[in-house]
Amino acid sequence: MKAVYLFVYALLLDTSVVCAQQREIRGTLVDKSTERPIPSASVNIKSADNKIRAFKTTDRNGTFVVSIPEEWGECTLEINHLGYQKYQCRLGDKKVPLRIELEPQTVLLEHIEVKSKPKIRRTGDTVSYDVGSFAKEEDRSIGDVIRRLPGMEVSESGQIKYQGKAISNFYIDGDDLLDDRYSLGTRTIPHNMVKDIQVLNNHEHLKVLKNKRFTDQVAINLVIKESAKLKTTGEAKVAAGLPNIYDGEVNSILFNKKHKMLHVLSGNNRGKDLRGDFLGYNRDNSLARMGTMPVNNLLALGTVGAPPIPKQHYFMNNSGGINSNSLVNLATGWQAKINLQGLYDRNTRDFNGYTYYLTPTEIITFDEQQQSEIESLLGAFRLLINKNESNMFLNNALSVEYEKEHGLASLHTNDQQIKAQLNHRIRGLTNLLEYVPQLRSGNIIQVDWYVHYGEKPQSLAIFPGVSADVLNRGEPYTGTTQHLRVPNFFSRISAGYRMPKGRISQYYNALLSVEDQQLSSHINIYQGASVYPPSTDSAVNNLHWRRSQFSVSASYGWKRKRIEAQLNLPITFQHTNFDDPHYHLDETQRHWLFLPSFLMKYRAWQEDELDFSYTFTNNFGNIQDVYRGLVIRDYRSLSQNSVGINESHTQTFRANYRLSRTLSLLFSDVGLQYTTTYRKAMIAHTVSNDISQTVLLPIPNKIGALQLQAGFDKYIFPIASTVKLRGMWTLTDFNQFFNGELLPFQNRNVSLQPDIELKVWKSINLSYRGNLSWSTSEQKDHPELVNRIFTASQHIGLPSLPFKKVFIGVNGRHLYTQQREQPHVSYFFLDAFARYRLKKWKTDLELNLTNLTDVRTFETYAVTANHQTHNSYELRGRMAILRAVFTL
Repeated sequence: MKAVYLFVYALLLDTSVVCAQQREIRGTLVDKSTERPIPSASVNIKSADNKIRAFKTTDRNGTFVVSIPEEWGECTLEINHLGYQKYQCRLGDKKVPLRIELEPQTVLLEHIEVKSKPKIRRTGDTVSYDVGSFAKEEDRSIGDVIRRLPGMEVSESGQIKYQGKAISNFYIDGDDLLDDRYSLGTRTIPHNMVKDIQVLNNHEHLKVLKNKRFTDQVAINLVIKESAKLKTTGEAKVAAGLPNIYDGEVNSILFNKKHKMLHVLSGNNRGKDLRGDFLGYNRDNSLARMGTMPVNNLLALGTVGAPPIPKQHYFMNNSGGINSNSLVNLATGWQAKINLQGLYDRNTRDFNGYTYYLTPTEIITFDEQQQSEIESLLGAFRLLINKNESNMFLNNALSVEYEKEHGLASLHTNDQQIKAQLNHRIRGLTNLLEYVPQLRSGNIIQVDWYVHYGEKPQSLAIFPGVSADVLNRGEPYTGTTQHLRVPNFFSRISAGYRMPKGRISQYYNALLSVEDQQLSSHINIYQGASVYPPSTDSAVNNLHWRRSQFSVSASYGWKRKRIEAQLNLPITFQHTNFDDPHYHLDETQRHWLFLPSFLMKYRAWQEDELDFSYTFTNNFGNIQDVYRGLVIRDYRSLSQNSVGINESHTQTFRANYRLSRTLSLLFSDVGLQYTTTYRKAMIAHTVSNDISQTVLLPIPNKIGALQLQAGFDKYIFPIASTVKLRGMWTLTDFNQFFNGELLPFQNRNVSLQPDIELKVWKSINLSYRGNLSWSTSEQKDHPELVNRIFTASQHIGLPSLPFKKVFIGVNGRHLYTQQREQPHVSYFFLDAFARYRLKKWKTDLELNLTNLTDVRTFETYAVTANHQTHNSYELRGRMAILRAVFTL
């Protein structure tokens, strides 16, 4: 027993000695820059031979406590934390507690493999869609994927919008290869080449101006996969079918960092209009923004427009086109780009039209049956050289365009047979030079020079002669020819100085523009082999138009936290002169103009945005408003003017709220716009059973328009599909001067556009797109003259994958029109599609069956309070096309 006591005593003595030899290390870790405590840091105690003897982890307050034996001698304290530099020190006789400051560092993580990629993600103003998450087996091009992305919409013409706003640029890996003619890319670029589709909000194309001026533009960038950049790829499509159908296309694609190209050679007679590849979605308004508008076609073969159905149903064509686009990025930062387009097209049209003008006392009727053939040749060449860097932007863009068109028509109208022939030729040259350098002070100089010259000679021959009462003293004659030529020259040069620093950024600009146009026209009367001028002395024009503008403007921008605003204060002096010696016309107008505008954006919450704008604009018309002589616009329409410039001013208020919830794939927007326009002159329409005349009269006209629109897009995860719904309500008040009476009108319209795609059973999907519209047109002083119309266009698809390599799709399109006192119109088009994929041979075999219901004619009814039209069109019948698609 005594031995046991001695053993316990020795053990306790040994333990007390060990405890006496323990050493306690205490300390706190803080961030050197912020002084904040650093939790979860690893604290290691290493011996002289670099072995870890003890370790701890800092708590949420950044503190640690470590006990070590004295016998370990000199020890080293080592601290590790991801995001901070490693810390080491010899403990020695350091006093405790320790206070240790860690220096932050950026850690690049390499060789990380992401097993699951989110469908959509947001980084600042950029929203990125993962293409693989939205693409489906039936998709071929990137355009097919864009159509179903939440927040995005694609119109029938191919224009892309994001949350209701049209995109300004379409980039391919950061390069603008196609300008704004991007529909060629969306239908040609395979979706499996694209990794992500990026939406660039608040986009600025000029790098030197990025974050230095107000912008609310939206752009799209296609991020190309690395594997797709290695070599040239492409497709060859060969198709033939019944009745006598051919369709072929070869394209070549290369997208790498240095060189990008997209070349397409195509031809068909199946109703595919290749002009869509030439369409520029933003270019149409570029000249208008610069203060001028080129003269469009003043002459026409007939009066009936196109039907509201896909063009492939009624376009009887024989077309061939080439579209070549190349871009090279040089090592010096320069970029060179060439876009070349050429098109040959011959098409025929066959339609009937009936027009009724309703007045309180009579009904005036026109009928028209027309068979026409139009042959056209179109070419465009653009060369762009630029350098777009963070300290300088230099750009020169040269564009040359040519178009030649010849049309023949055989018309039967009001029991009269008429032959008509229309010719026009366009020649145009445009050059834009821009230079935007940044100075050492950080301020920026902006200089640009734009010059444009174009002409479009036109001629319209009609047999037998028309408007004999006006042109030949009431005597019938053999034929009439209207000749018209409007050459146009426009030049604009501007210089500005931008000071982006400070609380309020400033920009001061001076601008000078000159416009010179000549409208010359004359009419020839044919009587047998004789040619002589018409009996009236007002059938010629030799009008010279000159307009110059000098303006100075000041723009002020303010940005703080979530709010950004810009105020523009331009003052302009405008000088306009037009003269025509034949009518003793020589008028000059001088105006001082103040055209302010205000824009503001507020970033609500984290992703939402509220924007508001107010603009005031003045419009003084163009040369088309002031010519005095008669012009035969078509076989039944004459036009001339009797007043000076049609001055108008417009005020526009606009507000939009855009809601985004990226993680839940929810996008919504609502917008309100009110526009009021006051014009000093009004177009007067005079209509009889034989002829329609328009004259510009000095009668004031006020037009008010209110528009409310909203959109909702939500990706539903359980059904792996996007549900879309857009709606719009518009109200317009205006006046018309018709047959000597001033008539007040009000138009109202409500439209809904639902869009959904979902899986109904195993490999069978259902897609639905609709466009429903309710319209009312009312003549306010005659309540009985009111018309209401309901139209519906509904598209239903059943895509399915019954087998691994087989895709089958059935598509139906229903068109319905209902209105008072008119027969209801209902059409149903049915198409079918099948594809078999030979993966080993990189080939797809496709069978396309269109218009299986064999609809051969299509009728439309359009109604306003005093105007009704009933048109009938010849359509393509049933077609079957077999196509082979080879991937090169």
